[in-house]
Amino acid sequence: SLELHSCYAEAEYCNGHFQEVGHVARIVITEAKQFQDKLRVNAALIKTLAAQNKHLDAIRIGFNVLSKLGVQCQLPLPDKSIILEDMIASRDMITNMSDTDFLGMKEMN
Repeated sequence: SLELHSCYAEAEYCNGHFQEVGHVARIVITEAKQFQDKLRVNAALIKTLAAQNKHLDAIRIGFNVLSKLGVQCQLPLPDKSIILEDMIASRDMITNMSDTDFLGMKEMN
């Protein structure tokens, strides 16, 4: 079933088998008739791409999913250097936090 394949893709992501995630994601995306059936595997695919430092590919897929959900995002993407600066600033901020401060952060809506 598609749900089982989506769960398998998530498990393979957790195990670091990124190539297998891509293979399974293609199957689910090709075979699924409804967009809702593709959401879970798209999430695994986005995380896989991010883990492989393919951030622009992950962002493009994320924007595509969001647009199908009715959320409009600004395109084209900002310059790569701006994204990189923001990512480094975020990483540095989190790295310098204590565990208590990090766990005390408010959840984003």
